[in-house]
Amino acid sequence: MDKKQVVITKRIKVFGMIQGVGFRPLVFRLAEKYKIHGTVKNIGGIVEIIAQAFEEHVNSFLYDLESNSGNEYEIDHIQIEDIKEKPYTEFKIIKSSSDQEVSIIPPDLPVCKKCQKEMDAIENRRYQNPFISCTACGPRYTIIEKLPYDRGHTSMEDFVMCQTCNKEYTETDSRRFHAQTISCNDCGPYAIMNDRKDKEAISEAVNILKSGGILAVKGIGGYHFVCSPLIEETVLNLRKLKGREEKPFAVMFENIKSIEEYCIVSKEERDLLESKARPIVLLYTREKGMAEATGKGGIYCGAFLPYTPLQILLTRNIGPLIMTSANLSDKPIIKEDNIILNLKSPYLNGVLYHKRRIVRSVDDSVAKVIDHKPQLLRRSRGYVPYPIFLPQGDKENTDLEIFAAGSDLKAAFCLYKKGSGVVSQYFGDLEERSVLEEYKSSFVDLSTLLQITPGLALCDLHPNYHSSRYAKSLGIPVILVQHHHAHIASVMAEYDLEGPVIGVAFDGTGYGSDGNIWGGEFLICEKSEFSRAAHLQYTPMLGGDTSMSDAKKTADCFLLKAGLITEIQDDRLPVIKGAIENHINTVLTSSMGRLFDAVSSILSICHKSRYEGECAAMLEKEAVLALRKEISPEKVTFAFNENNGIIEIDPNPVLKTLCQLRNSVDRGSLALGFHYGVADIILKVCEWIRNKQNINTVALGGGVFQNTVLSERVLKLLREKNFSVYVNMAVPPNDGSISLGQTYIGLMKSFNSKNSESRDNLMVK
Repeated sequence: MDKKQVVITKRIKVFGMIQGVGFRPLVFRLAEKYKIHGTVKNIGGIVEIIAQAFEEHVNSFLYDLESNSGNEYEIDHIQIEDIKEKPYTEFKIIKSSSDQEVSIIPPDLPVCKKCQKEMDAIENRRYQNPFISCTACGPRYTIIEKLPYDRGHTSMEDFVMCQTCNKEYTETDSRRFHAQTISCNDCGPYAIMNDRKDKEAISEAVNILKSGGILAVKGIGGYHFVCSPLIEETVLNLRKLKGREEKPFAVMFENIKSIEEYCIVSKEERDLLESKARPIVLLYTREKGMAEATGKGGIYCGAFLPYTPLQILLTRNIGPLIMTSANLSDKPIIKEDNIILNLKSPYLNGVLYHKRRIVRSVDDSVAKVIDHKPQLLRRSRGYVPYPIFLPQGDKENTDLEIFAAGSDLKAAFCLYKKGSGVVSQYFGDLEERSVLEEYKSSFVDLSTLLQITPGLALCDLHPNYHSSRYAKSLGIPVILVQHHHAHIASVMAEYDLEGPVIGVAFDGTGYGSDGNIWGGEFLICEKSEFSRAAHLQYTPMLGGDTSMSDAKKTADCFLLKAGLITEIQDDRLPVIKGAIENHINTVLTSSMGRLFDAVSSILSICHKSRYEGECAAMLEKEAVLALRKEISPEKVTFAFNENNGIIEIDPNPVLKTLCQLRNSVDRGSLALGFHYGVADIILKVCEWIRNKQNINTVALGGGVFQNTVLSERVLKLLREKNFSVYVNMAVPPNDGSISLGQTYIGLMKSFNSKNSESRDNLMVK
C-alpha cells in the first residue's frame, strides 16, 4: 500500500505563546483544511493535538502550524509522538485540563486592525464599541484568574454572552470562535460615567477633557489619570493630584502622524510604537512643544499609541492625551473601582470606568531604540508574563524551581521552571509599604498561576533590602548575589553567555562584597562566579543612599576628594567637610551614577534630582543638544592606575578640567566631552583586561546604560576594536534586570555543583 495512503495518528504537544491568541480555533480550521480528525485541548499552559489522517495530510498540517504565516502566535517547540488510537470521525475542540507543564501565559494584546475596522463601520453591530475584541486581541494577563485560558477562568465570566455573541463564539468560521473576551453593545461590559453609559458616557468624558478637565479612565491593567498635554494649568493641576510629581508625563497619540508633529520618529521607533506590546517609547522632541509642565524641559517625550478601543475613541475625538498611571505619590497604580470612585480631590473631574474586573495591576511598559534596536526600560504591560528562555541543564536539574527577589528600586521578581524565566511586572520602590505589599501578593498570585513552588531563592547582598528580607522569610534555601554581578548575569542570561565576559556595570548604588557602595565596576564573570577587575576610585560620600538626590552635595564630596575645595560654592561646605574628615555618616562609593550627578551640578545643569535620574538625564540632554548643533566635545580624560592587580579609575583630572572650563567653554561641549571621556575609559580598561586575560566579550549593564549618548558611543568604540559587545534589551539595563541575573546565577550554581555535593552547601540559610 502507498505509504501516503496509510492513516496515522500523532499526539502533538505545542509549547509557546499560544494561550489567548485563538490558537485552538486556528488548529481547528487547519484540521478542516487538511481533513484531519481528532481533538485539540489546553493542558495547563500547553496545547495538545491528536491528529489522525493520511500521512501527507498530517505533514502538511504540521508544516502550516509551524510556519505561522499570520504571525498570530509564538511556538517555542513541538513534541510529536506516534500513538495508537481509536478511529475519529471528526475534529473537536474539547474541554481543557490541568497539567504540571510550564505555562506560557499571553501578555495583554492591543486591539487588532480587523476589530478597529469593525468599530468604525456604522453598519456593524459593534460600531464604536469600546471593548471590541476577538481571538487575536484584547486583555489577557490582567483578566486571567487561573489556567487554562477559558472564559470561565477570566473576569469576563461576569458577563453573560447574548445569543448573537454565543453564536459567533461557537461557529467555527467566525473570527470570534472561542474568543474568550467576546462582547458587544448588548452584553457588556459598558463604559460608565456618572449615570450615563457607553456613547453618552464617552461623550461626557470627551467634553470634560476638551474643556481642560482631568479624568480617571479605567484601562487594561489599572486606571490612568487623563488630561490634555497642551493646557499648562491643567497639567499643573494633574501634578497636584499626583502629589507634586516632577517626572515628565507620557502622552498617548491617535496615530504616528500625530506623534510626528511633536517628536522625531525613526523607522525602528515606529515599528516599536506599533508593536503588539504598544510600549511608551522615549522619542526626541521637536521644537513644537506641549505645555511646559508636560515634559518639564526634558529632551524626550514618552509617546505611545492607543491599545484599547476606548483609548482610540478618546484620542480620535480629542487629540493627544496625557495617560499617566493613576497612583498617588509613589503608591501602586489603582485598579479597584471603589477606591478611584471614592477618591476626593478638587483636581479630579470624573471617572470613566467599566465593570470588567482587573485581576492584577500592570503598568505601561517603557522602551527606547538604542543601536537601532528596541531596549526595554520598564518591562510590564504587553511583555509580562512572556518568559525569557534560559538553560535547563541536565535531567537532574529539570525539577529546579526558583524565586529571584530582584532589587528594591524598580522592583521586579523572577520565577523559573523548566527553562522559562518569567520576570514579573514592574512594581516601583519597595520602600513604600503599599508597593511592598503589592510585590508580596503578586509573588503568591503569579507562582500559583504558573504552578511554580520555588525550592530555591536568590536575593541581593544588601542586608537592608526589603526584597532580600522577603526571600529569607520563605523558609527555603537562599543564595545572596552581589548587585552588579546580577546586572552582568542578566545580560549573560539574555544572550546565553557562559563567559568569561568583561562585565561593565555602571549604576547609582549597589552593596559591594567589601561592604562599600559600588557602582562603577568592571567584573570578570564566568558562569556563576565573578571577580572584580577594575572600578571607579572610592570617594567618601556624606549621607549614603538616602541623600542621592542632592547632586550639589554629591559634587562637593567629589571635589573635596579631588582637592578642588576652592571650586566648591556651597554654604554647607564647612559642615560637609567636617563630616567627611571625621567619618560622620559617610560611606565609600565607586558609583558612576553619582559621578554623573556630580558633573551635572558642577556644570550648573541640575543640582537636585526631583525624581530618580533627573540630574543625569539633564546632563545627557545637554550632550544631545551639542550633537544636534554639531558642537565639538571638549576633551576630558580619566587617569587610571593598577593597585594590587585591580585597576582604579581616577576621576580627578576630569573634575579639574570641568571646573577650569565651566565658565569659558560651552556647557554642551563639556557635557558631551564628559560622556565621551567615560566611553574612552571603558575602552581603555577593557583593552587592558583583554591584554591580561584574553577576554574579548563585553557585557554592559546597570542604569547608567539607559543613557543613549554614552551607550552608543561605547558600542561604537568597542566594536571598532573588535570586541563582541552585548547589552540588555529584553529586560531593562536598570534594576528591573536584577532578578533575571540572580536567576541565571542560581541556575549556574546548581548546574555546576558536583553530583556528590549537596546543593545546600551552596546556600546561605
